[in-house]
Amino acid sequence: MAMRYNEAMPVSLSLGPLDAGILIAYVIVLASIGWWAAHRTSKTTEEYFLANRSIPWLVTTASFVATCISALTFIGTPAEGYASDYRFLLSNPGDILATIFIAMVFLPHFQKLRVTSIYQAVAERFGPPARTTCSAYFLLTRSLASTVRIVAIAKVLEVVSGGGISYPHCVIIVVGGILAYTTLGGGRAIAWTDLVQFTLLVTGAVSALVYIVTHVPGGIPAIIEAGRHAVRPDGSVYNKFNFLEMYKPANIGLLFLMTIWGFFNSSAAYGTDQDMVQRLLACNDNRKARWSLMAWGLAGIPITFLFLSIGVALYAYAQVHPELVAGMTDNDHVFPRFILGAMPHGLRGLLLAAVASAAMGSADSAMASLSTAFTMDFYKPFWGKGASDAHMVKVSKLSFVAFGLFFMVCAMALRRLDNLLWLAFRIIAFTYGPLLGIFIVAIMTDWKLSARKVLGLMLTPTILTFGLAMIAWALSGGGGFWGELHKTYWRLYTIFGTLFVPMGAWLLKEPAQRPAVRPI
Repeated sequence: MAMRYNEAMPVSLSLGPLDAGILIAYVIVLASIGWWAAHRTSKTTEEYFLANRSIPWLVTTASFVATCISALTFIGTPAEGYASDYRFLLSNPGDILATIFIAMVFLPHFQKLRVTSIYQAVAERFGPPARTTCSAYFLLTRSLASTVRIVAIAKVLEVVSGGGISYPHCVIIVVGGILAYTTLGGGRAIAWTDLVQFTLLVTGAVSALVYIVTHVPGGIPAIIEAGRHAVRPDGSVYNKFNFLEMYKPANIGLLFLMTIWGFFNSSAAYGTDQDMVQRLLACNDNRKARWSLMAWGLAGIPITFLFLSIGVALYAYAQVHPELVAGMTDNDHVFPRFILGAMPHGLRGLLLAAVASAAMGSADSAMASLSTAFTMDFYKPFWGKGASDAHMVKVSKLSFVAFGLFFMVCAMALRRLDNLLWLAFRIIAFTYGPLLGIFIVAIMTDWKLSARKVLGLMLTPTILTFGLAMIAWALSGGGGFWGELHKTYWRLYTIFGTLFVPMGAWLLKEPAQRPAVRPI
């Protein structure tokens, strides 16, 4: 989603003393947590990245949820409720199934091996080269996706600030703010700041919804009535409260496809992406860590409902306050407009802090996971053999800063390259499938494969799907039959990659050695 400040927006950033006080308090809290975590001795990389596996499970759950919710969710989901309906709420049961699968199969395996980087689990089966390959897949995918995330976050903050903060300054604020507490405090600082950010997210969203409801004449009944007779831009009338729209007979085929894709994509995200798993490995109770993952599968429903409800309520609010949407060309602007143009001081500062917390909650974990993967899977085996624990912790901190500077530079350069952003958003389709496939083979089978075969099995579906995407783009220029085909079915690349690797591994596996028969 490429968000851009619209000069026609009839709002401007105006922060009162109370707003400024809330934002300053938020920054002070983050800095204090970073300072506190920095003074908790981190003698090893496990202590630095995973807080010595000492994080309480409730904090782990909040940290995981904060990682999953981004500033795009905070802004984009209300836009979905404003422009559409509630069908998005129950459209992905595959996500819930994926949390159960990963919590019951993958996570216990990682916990048993006590890995810091989950790609060490692949090395246990197929050797160090296989771990390097998987980690390289992750570094490539997460670096591109995180760069896009920083770009999108900066644009969101630019919009929310009413253009009062320039895009370059937004990038510096986001990345610099994250580095300020993550580099010093490591995993412990991230976990506890994520708890603060999760609290702000929920508090800000609930406060916004309550304020909207109380400022729509007639309250909740009026919002329901407006939603039941909503009007599209083309003049057609529809009902926003179509909770079970996706479960109608006409949509069962699409629902089935989304469920299958949701299961594969979410399984890859929750089980093979260091960004997600690292939060769970830091928990002080293995069993409760698994419950934390499954809790997210269910908690995602009320959280999504909350943000969709903000959008539906904004639709009703706009019926009696049409100036809110006057001249608006992008539905993603509706919530920022409301924050800046309608919310009173105090709540305005709270919502701005909530947007900032959504941005930082998703970006800090990405930076931490990239640092973990680089330190444990590349630096330690190639350049840090025999290095002391103190040296490895120092390298970990330096890698934090290096990735932060890398994101800052890339985000500045990629602001206007929409086609590259589109590709980076979908890069997971080319890499998530092979990653999930090789983890399935490593954890769920006893097949023997050489590292060379593992590399070939992972590269083949990546090259095939990426090549198909580039052919579609070259033949259509982003439009036409090929372009529409790729836009519609690019999600199938993840499924193809996941199935290709285990099938190929079964065909290429080395025959089991039979015990020698002793002569009688």
